[in-house]
Amino acid sequence: MLALSVSFAGTTVAQEKALSAKEAKALYDKADRALNEAWAAAKKALPESEFNALKESQRAWVEHRDYLARSPMYTGADAQGELALDAPEYLEAAAGLAEDRTTWLKGLVREWNDDALTGVWTDSYGGRIEIVEREGHLHFVIECVRGPTSHVGGLAGIAVWNASIGWFSDKGREDKGGEPETNLSFILRDRKLEVIGANTGYYHGARAYFDGEYVRVQPLNAKAQAKVVKAAKAGEVPED
Repeated sequence: MLALSVSFAGTTVAQEKALSAKEAKALYDKADRALNEAWAAAKKALPESEFNALKESQRAWVEHRDYLARSPMYTGADAQGELALDAPEYLEAAAGLAEDRTTWLKGLVREWNDDALTGVWTDSYGGRIEIVEREGHLHFVIECVRGPTSHVGGLAGIAVWNASIGWFSDKGREDKGGEPETNLSFILRDRKLEVIGANTGYYHGARAYFDGEYVRVQPLNAKAQAKVVKAAKAGEVPED
């Protein structure tokens, strides 16, 4: 039921072969069209109050996208200061981030055939959770990559689940060397699973928080579920 620490990373989104300006623009335009289509579908499907809240969320995400995509550290661009909005490196990175947000928006309005939380959840900010809900418990593996320097985090465990609220604690873990107890809360509301952490720093790099609003974006097959349950029971994030 406990979890383990993870390593740090400093990766970028750069490919081995950079895209030309024309290729990057085409990639961006395609991703932007898909994002706009997902946005229109969300506007049609959501109650007015939820959509109004989503508009605020979307503004924050756009700022996040540009903060990352204009960063030379994130894109791997050989540049000083922020990238221009027409720079190929910006367009390529922004397209990838838009794809993540499109997946999130589609998941937000998708109708699932069951009420269980089992599946893959993302927050469109680099956070991902695989969950298997069984007999009042959430077996989970949560991983994230945050910020332009790509700090990473990971945690696996079992949370007690009661209707719409879950609670995880690593109390009793012997290999933390006196570090304070780590907690995660899971709160299901308005189609989203809100995750709030306390004392999570042992499990991630600087700023690689687990907190966020996650949306279920895909199911987990039997093999994937078994892998999550095994990892959660062992408290070990899978390496692959």
